[in-house]
Amino acid sequence: MSTDLVFVKEISATAITGKDAWNRPAPQPITVSVFLNTDFHRASVTDNLKYSVNYAVLTRHISDFLKSNEHRNFKSLGSIAEAVASIALDEKSGGSEVAKVIIKSPKSEIRANSVEYELVRSRIDSAANIDSYNVTKLRLLTIIGVFTFERLQKQIVDVDLKIWIKKDDPRLDFHKVVRDIVDYVESSNFKTVEALVFKIGQLTFQNYSNLGIESVDARVTKPNAFSHVEGVGVSSLMTPKNFTNVEPLALNYVAHDKEDFNLPVESEEGYNYKGRHVAYIAIGSNINQMENITKALEKLQGYGIILESTSSMYISKPMYHLDQPDFFNAVAKVSFIDHSPHKLLQILKEIEYAHLARVKEIENGPRTIDLDILLYDNVQINTADLIIPHKLMLERTFVLQPLCELLPPDQTHPISAEPFHDHLQQLLTNKPEDHVQKDSSLLQFIPVPRISTDENVMRFDQINYKSPTLCMGILNMTPDSFSDAGKYYSSSLEEIVAEAGKLVKQGAQIIDIGGVSTRPGSVAPSEEEELKRVLPLVKAIRQSTDQNLAKVLISIDTYRSDVAKKCLEVGADIINDISMGRYDERIFDVVAEYGCPYIMNHSKGTPQTMSKLTKYEANKNDDIVEFVIDPKSGQQETTNDPELNNFLNGVSRELSLQILKSFRAGVKKWQIILDPGVGFAKNLNQNLAIIANGSFFKKYSIQVNQQTSIGGNPNQSSSYFSFNGMSVLIGTSRKKFLGTITGKPDSPSDRVMATAATITSAIQQHADFVRVHDVDACKDVIKTSDAIYKNIF
Repeated sequence: MSTDLVFVKEISATAITGKDAWNRPAPQPITVSVFLNTDFHRASVTDNLKYSVNYAVLTRHISDFLKSNEHRNFKSLGSIAEAVASIALDEKSGGSEVAKVIIKSPKSEIRANSVEYELVRSRIDSAANIDSYNVTKLRLLTIIGVFTFERLQKQIVDVDLKIWIKKDDPRLDFHKVVRDIVDYVESSNFKTVEALVFKIGQLTFQNYSNLGIESVDARVTKPNAFSHVEGVGVSSLMTPKNFTNVEPLALNYVAHDKEDFNLPVESEEGYNYKGRHVAYIAIGSNINQMENITKALEKLQGYGIILESTSSMYISKPMYHLDQPDFFNAVAKVSFIDHSPHKLLQILKEIEYAHLARVKEIENGPRTIDLDILLYDNVQINTADLIIPHKLMLERTFVLQPLCELLPPDQTHPISAEPFHDHLQQLLTNKPEDHVQKDSSLLQFIPVPRISTDENVMRFDQINYKSPTLCMGILNMTPDSFSDAGKYYSSSLEEIVAEAGKLVKQGAQIIDIGGVSTRPGSVAPSEEEELKRVLPLVKAIRQSTDQNLAKVLISIDTYRSDVAKKCLEVGADIINDISMGRYDERIFDVVAEYGCPYIMNHSKGTPQTMSKLTKYEANKNDDIVEFVIDPKSGQQETTNDPELNNFLNGVSRELSLQILKSFRAGVKKWQIILDPGVGFAKNLNQNLAIIANGSFFKKYSIQVNQQTSIGGNPNQSSSYFSFNGMSVLIGTSRKKFLGTITGKPDSPSDRVMATAATITSAIQQHADFVRVHDVDACKDVIKTSDAIYKNIF
């Protein structure tokens, strides 16, 4: 092997190398150095680079690789080193027969100057392959020395380690190796540095010899031994043979394991828990999921606990124990008076075991209900039966994703001091191992009480947007509809049921039945007349023997609570309210009682006045704070267009304030589908702005601060609500603004192609539902748009 070397030193990059010293999969600065054995004698003689390794090409290839993989979790420094070695040995980059690679991470260990992974790879001799972890200047405090004054005070020692391993083993957690050394050395005492070096080697082999560690080269330096000397110390290269017939170490120190990330914390002693408190509770079930979750929340409120708000509902794959049904997961924000954390825990356990008969046969196995306290005010608790903040919350997407819907972006973890939203983004880029969880992605789920979970198609990926767009077909039962001039009003019930079956066969998953025209300027019929138009049709569809209608979801387009209630009683599934609860707030009570999906359509005024109510202003209320948060990146967004910003925020603010009202009536977030209300109190430009910026309605969040009184004492509280995790419906079909654009103001049925264009844009902007009259004509538009923008085909 040639002794000539071509090297590239310390290419700077950023990479995720597994979990850092704080147990987070966060990007870390690294440097990459490569040393190639080559023979450049001919290049020296001819002064021609083609006879040597082109280090410019090598540097570019390595830099390009690191840049394109900066969001990939390599899970270890060794994985990066292996990949870089492959590039260096490739003839297109380096072409050397032997390559040495050093990956240096200066920030991954808070006690050490740096950690390095060094490997040598050969194309011709695998026996030459060697790997090592190197730790530079691990600074520790311990009792060391023989003199009395040395035994009275801890001294600084610097430890340099080189641990030779057979090959990078994913089971070898190098941070834990370092923590073990730190915990052992700092809880022990030594008379000589020779003993300290020996014990470091013994500890390493005793704990990790089964993970391929072959030798340990340890150096201990006492930097403060003499005032005129930089340091004194010893080093030793050790193998398992050095510890033959040596008594094993008695490890009686308290290990700093990752499960104790929550320390230091406090107990409940000394706290006065009188007054109002807020907690966040994780909810999970994989046995009769919605039934048990609904019962658990009812029982919770029976203890005097107020359900302030909930997250969306999610379907998640099981974690740890994989052979079991999928889980439903959500998080609830609750408030209560005087309950301590342990009292709250007692209540939750009573609900789990006494009320819902949870049986814990195996750890992390199937369960009727699981209720965990995630946060309680800003309190930190660490007792044998309760740890707050929850110790595993930062490694579970099915906890953090719904939790972040309930927390403003600046709220930090009480211990890590890092925003919860940042922790979530780290989780989203750090997928668990397959043996831990097959897939950590969540599907937002909109429950429908009438049908089973398997029959329900309303489930959506609200992070990657890879779920099929659902089609809602329209059946107007009015004589004055803008779109069809009462096409079905005079038809027989049998004919209309047949038309409903036709819509389903054409591709509609939902049929939206309306008995009141809400076009601008329309006059509403009486409630009796509305029921006469819609109720018989709902009954007839549910009684039909047509297989196409057996599983279709029925939506009722009404803003009247009594109409909604009576239709739900005979088989309707969804309430579609164009007034967002403004015309009849009792509709919130009905939606809460039946647990049905509720489409909240933004509007202002009435059909007679809404066309004049198109002015939207910036927020002027000091008690309202607005955010725009991308759910995938976690970043807050802004726009440089003040008018557009005022409009989108204005629509979202008005929707949000109504949603917060619905929560007080008992509606859950997972019931609500957002409709920004194209054509309702919007002018032409505003309608187009909704279509072009539809994804905004998955990003808006609002915090409303309010002053309340508890027991005569003033109390400051806040309500936070986010569109993150919510489904969006866009309804543009045949609407007037399309006639204006196309020059077809008097012929709604000729606006099909214009409608198709808006559907494509809506799907590109992550719409989950589109509401159309012409299902047959639009189904291919939906399929093609899903293929283009969601890669679904």
